[in-house]
Amino acid sequence: MAVDPGSKGVVPFRFSCHRCGHCCTGGEGHVWLDQGEAERMAEFLGMTADAFRRMHVRTVPDPNRGGELRETLREREEGGGGRCTLLEGRNDCSVYTARPEHCRTFPYWPSVMEDEAGFERARGTCPGIRLEPTSAQREAAFARLEAIYAELEELLAAVRPVCIARGVCCRFEEADHVLYSTGLEADYAAAKKPVAPAPEAEGRCPYHVAGRCTAREGRPLGCRTYYCDPTLQDALEATHERLLGEIRQIERDLDYPASYAPFPALLADRNVGVHAATLTHETQTEGRTP
Repeated sequence: MAVDPGSKGVVPFRFSCHRCGHCCTGGEGHVWLDQGEAERMAEFLGMTADAFRRMHVRTVPDPNRGGELRETLREREEGGGGRCTLLEGRNDCSVYTARPEHCRTFPYWPSVMEDEAGFERARGTCPGIRLEPTSAQREAAFARLEAIYAELEELLAAVRPVCIARGVCCRFEEADHVLYSTGLEADYAAAKKPVAPAPEAEGRCPYHVAGRCTAREGRPLGCRTYYCDPTLQDALEATHERLLGEIRQIERDLDYPASYAPFPALLADRNVGVHAATLTHETQTEGRTP
């Protein structure tokens, strides 16, 4: 599993972009342009560099460089709310593949990585920034989660629900359901099996390979309580809700970073089933601040 650079921050965190556009809007700020970036974006849009600069670039003093004049992206005027002029529709960047390095490296900026106050400002506006649990939190939470799973296995051994191993329950598009999980369960699954191929179909679990689950030891509660046996459906749903409540209690007791979302999406956030390049940030410039 690729290491998120945020794990090395003064406040360790994980990041996955939700395409909310908050980093491209909000209060006043600067997205500094390096040499050649205006030309690259202009070419991407089929514009001349001069025309692009007139529409999307302004030159202002950079306080981090002793007042040196530098180019920065413009913000919309008259009620624009600090919104970048390159945003289209709700939150679509019109130059996404050609965007500046400063945009590409958010939120791994020095002000976020090295300053707790800066981190909290960024976290307050960016839903993609999530606290990284400490080793002690993970160890304690995993132990209690394993106890819950063990209790469930004993219950299932007693009632013996029927499973004909068709694998349809793992092919969500065929079963017409969405498998939800807590972030804690996704952390546990990723720790047990950190590497998986890309999903065989959009939205499908990456651990489901050639009709079989390749990560049964770490699978979440929703998998463990889902059976085709109609005689036990109500009882298993009730058991699921009870044990899910106990898992959420673990989060509260240990102050474990809480989340609840589709399991494949949570795995993708942890780089399971995706091939995410490790991001390195060598620039020391500051960008648009929340």
